[in-house]
Amino acid sequence: MDAETVKAKIQAELPAAQVVVQGEGDRFGVLVVAEEFEGMPRVKQHRKVYGALGEELKGELHALEVKTFTPEQYRAMVEANNPS
Repeated sequence: MDAETVKAKIQAELPAAQVVVQGEGDRFGVLVVAEEFEGMPRVKQHRKVYGALGEELKGELHALEVKTFTPEQYRAMVEANNPS
């Protein structure tokens, strides 16, 4: 499995999301920013991402670090880490 495949699977589930994938082989980190996460508990956000990868999580993927944000949450995090 490669990063582009992981990204494509997540984008198929969340087409309007911004998705960044790092890693290779069977270990990846993903950052997903989506309006759809608004009002959704973090656990459900992560389940949505895991659901996009389905069978791969049972075999090809060994480790997956998931970070999810709404666009507002992501902007706030970026601003907090990069004050002007």
